Amino acid sequence: MQSAKIFLGIVFFIYTISIIITMIKTKRFFTTIFLTVLQGICGLFAVNLLGQYIAIHIPVNGWTIGVSSIGGLSGVIMMLLCDGFII
Repeated sequence: MQSAKIFLGIVFFIYTISIIITMIKTKRFFTTIFLTVLQGICGLFAVNLLGQYIAIHIPVNGWTIGVSSIGGLSGVIMMLLCDGFII
């Protein structure tokens, strides 16, 4: 279990670094940040809205909003994988 959490943490870190590098290269830093945050938060609330029909729930707190904001939809997917397979 612990090795899976470490692996997902490393994958999330690499993904975050790649987002930052892409933002710097495209010279649309703030637009990319805004869209990533918007996608992540909308994805989090969509999972909770639709999850009531299929029994999936991600609690909304500071950590989950932070992960979904930084990681976007990939952050939400990572939280779903952690919830479903690890915990």
